[in-house]
Amino acid sequence: MTDLSTTYLGLNLKNPLVASASPLSKKLDRAKKLEDAGISAIVMYSLFEEQIIHESLELDHFLNRGSNSFAEAMSYLPDGGMYGISPEKYLNQLGAIKKALKIPVIGSLNGVSKGGWTNYARKIEEAGADALELNVYYIATDLDMTSGDIEDTQVELVAEVKSAITIPLAVKISPFVTSIPNFAKRLVDAGADGLVLFNRFYQPDFDLDELEIVHSLDLST
Repeated sequence: MTDLSTTYLGLNLKNPLVASASPLSKKLDRAKKLEDAGISAIVMYSLFEEQIIHESLELDHFLNRGSNSFAEAMSYLPDGGMYGISPEKYLNQLGAIKKALKIPVIGSLNGVSKGGWTNYARKIEEAGADALELNVYYIATDLDMTSGDIEDTQVELVAEVKSAITIPLAVKISPFVTSIPNFAKRLVDAGADGLVLFNRFYQPDFDLDELEIVHSLDLST
């Protein structure tokens, strides 16, 4: 039989087929089916910067709600169910898949800015990920932000995430870059061990007659 083994991010793979980030990794049995079908590595579904920040703010809200009230006002205490922080569920799922599979498992983190949320890169490593894929995509809405500002922000983000982990780091980039070769070189110089080309977007349309969002998905050809 032909030897299809290769390496990716320094990982030894039995073939070049890697399952990209998708909902398939949200179920352990589906991840196992991918391995049984011959996939050589699996990228976890993405954990988003917005998720981490939202959950953190929500937890802070409930911890401080009623803090100036009388101690006897026990009804101010939040329901215990409010502490199911979704980023932690992500880490638990990653750990479970890593234990169940023999192939490499790559974490996926989606973000655009530097900040405390990047600590989750280290937590993903601690959960057992063999590598991390950082998904960077940003839609600029600030009239004063230049294309250079956007690239600088993403390069700085890559450097920050890389400094937080010891596992290999891949960076998934958008095709909407003026000079992809230059941007790619800057990402590698900042610490990227590999690049994933390119992001695939879900881009809804708008029905102007009904004033509704039209959800559509054009699959690859």
